[in-house]
Amino acid sequence: MVLSKVERGKRVTIVSLKMNRAMEERLAALGLFPGAEVEVVRTSRGGEMILACLDSRFALGRDLTRSIEVA
Repeated sequence: MVLSKVERGKRVTIVSLKMNRAMEERLAALGLFPGAEVEVVRTSRGGEMILACLDSRFALGRDLTRSIEVA
């Protein structure tokens, strides 16, 4: 399932990132890499999300949330 389909308040584990290498490295610097657990704090109709990972919160746009496979 892709991250954009996850409901608010749910915790999921990242399985894979389906994007270019530069973006994968940028997300890894934020703590988003395969095996990382994230919580969906807030969602919008367009697919944008606020996520919590470790002690940080950040927003991702819909293109990114649709490119992250989770379980």
